[in-house]
Amino acid sequence: MRQTLVAATMLFALVLGGALAPAAQAQGSPFAPRLLVDGKAITNYEYDQRLRFMTLLNAPGDLVKEAERTLIEDRLRLIAAEKLKLRLTPQQIEAGMAEFAGRFQMEVPEFVEILEANGVAAETFRDFVRAGLVWRDVIRAKFGPAALDSVMEPEIDRALSILTQRATTRVLLSEILLPASRKVLADELSKTLRGEAAFAAAARTHSIGPSAAEGGRVDWRNVLSLPLPVAASLEGLTAGQVTAPVRLPDGRYAVYLLRQVELRDTVTPQTTAVDHARLVIGGAGTPAGDAVLAQVRARVDSCNDLNAFPGQLTRETVAQSALPRDLAAALAPLDENELAVSTAGGAHVVLMLCSRRVLGTGEPDRQAVRTRLAENKVVGQAELYLQQLRSNARIERR
Repeated sequence: MRQTLVAATMLFALVLGGALAPAAQAQGSPFAPRLLVDGKAITNYEYDQRLRFMTLLNAPGDLVKEAERTLIEDRLRLIAAEKLKLRLTPQQIEAGMAEFAGRFQMEVPEFVEILEANGVAAETFRDFVRAGLVWRDVIRAKFGPAALDSVMEPEIDRALSILTQRATTRVLLSEILLPASRKVLADELSKTLRGEAAFAAAARTHSIGPSAAEGGRVDWRNVLSLPLPVAASLEGLTAGQVTAPVRLPDGRYAVYLLRQVELRDTVTPQTTAVDHARLVIGGAGTPAGDAVLAQVRARVDSCNDLNAFPGQLTRETVAQSALPRDLAAALAPLDENELAVSTAGGAHVVLMLCSRRVLGTGEPDRQAVRTRLAENKVVGQAELYLQQLRSNARIERR
């Protein structure tokens, strides 16, 4: 990727000597307002800097329009942060700059040196990073707690199942990363790309990720280390197939080519956990007891649904090898969220298999999965909120 950036630098130097500089000069004084966003000025200088910055990074789209759009949105982000009295420390901004430069396998001083050599001030880079970081705080403050509360237990169960069923699996992927504004392109690429050569060519042309120069090829990844939407998109695919567009937690879209799958370890009874629930309903054979059982059969779709019914409910996760023989035999034929009913001691006994999953040091934490699911939900809320801010803003052209 560093080679790509250097090549882009050389091309950019030629561009700067031509069309871009006169375009900026045509606007008048560099520090005169080009736009006002709710009274906050965007100067000609800021526009010229953003245009140079995006061109150097080989950003997709019509950059003359995209530079203006992104500046307007950054102003709206900063205004929203001011209203919430949110501030970033210098250390937070420096860390954000380091993370961004790291995408190009560079340290900040080296990255800034290339920017400045092509007429992009270090402050332009800093402002760009600051707007993105403070927006995260805005979204976290507005939607974070509600998003966590909105994650339902069945969603976590499903996510855990996706992750842990393939906990011993590594995948070799190629990727195409696209801005949030390029969903249509993501859909098109997902439907039309066939074969690694075509995928690599599209990655070099369209991807904004650090792997673009290598045709989107990335190293082996454990499925557990992938974002949940990415892991879910790979379910059911075989080598050579392309995923549907994936919405990443940061708002970008991605399309993946599954090049190879490797099962590294053997799943054994010692490494398999069985999550199961047992509900004892008194009064078997009585109208009341039989009525409760009938309701359970009719209304229960997952183990969490059992909480709504009277009776003695227990739920636990045990290694397959540690299950009592009779219990293991009763659970063996069940699929996830399937139940079996028996009678013992004058009571109905409802046994339900919640999930089977792989144990190990890499087993995902339930709360961590809840947080990741909440972050995915927040992405959509953030985009709608930004659209709302823009539609309500007073934008004046000077």
